[in-house]
Amino acid sequence: MYLTVEDLNAGGYMEELLSVGRTEQNMRNAISEALTEVQSYLSARYDMEAEFARTGAARNPMILKIARDIAIYNIYNIGNPAVLPESRVTVYRDNIAFLKSVQTEKASLHGLERLTDPLKGGSNFIAFGGNKKRKNQW
Repeated sequence: MYLTVEDLNAGGYMEELLSVGRTEQNMRNAISEALTEVQSYLSARYDMEAEFARTGAARNPMILKIARDIAIYNIYNIGNPAVLPESRVTVYRDNIAFLKSVQTEKASLHGLERLTDPLKGGSNFIAFGGNKKRKNQW
């Protein structure tokens, strides 16, 4: 798996996560949900199947960090949402906002393969707009 339970140590204390998540299976479910959420935002622009097939140091550190933060947020929601720290909510919202900006191509992720195959989706972002309206009246 792209993100493991051991990888969560970088984002929080394992004892705390185990006590909140209650079981390791809940933690695995939270990780799976986090990876699915990240993939839903990025799969239209980037080859997420190839990225999620990587292991160890070959993984993209930014995707790993975002997935880890979302997984920890999900662990709190699964185990005990009443003790969810406000900092985790803020980090989650910031990560989702960043994923949305990557999705609309206002930001990019270095090191990920762009989709070029039109059958897989490809990057087909089109910006609409035009020149600013002029005011020629006196």
